[in-house]
Amino acid sequence: MKFAAQVVIALYVFWLFYLAIMSLYRANMNKTITPQAKILGWPIIAVGALIDFWLNVTLFSLVFFEKPKELLLTQRMQRHIKRGIGWRFKLSRWICQGLLNAFDPTGSHC
Repeated sequence: MKFAAQVVIALYVFWLFYLAIMSLYRANMNKTITPQAKILGWPIIAVGALIDFWLNVTLFSLVFFEKPKELLLTQRMQRHIKRGIGWRFKLSRWICQGLLNAFDPTGSHC
């Protein structure tokens, strides 16, 4: 499989894990999560965090053209959004507004 296709698949899987984790988070916030869902959800959260870390230190180091100062991608994007200038800010805002914020129960993931 070509590298570009592998990257697209990795990003899509990463986003699917994010959606699953936000669903678990929403149920936990609403106090509707069951003990069974918590048990089944922990591996999803753990794998999602590992994927987040791995992509942050590999692919997104290339995308943002910088070494990560944070463990997770959201933390990196929050830093760029807080600065409020440049192409890294625009990219971070685009990712957060287009793919993440609507699915976070708080409405503002980044």
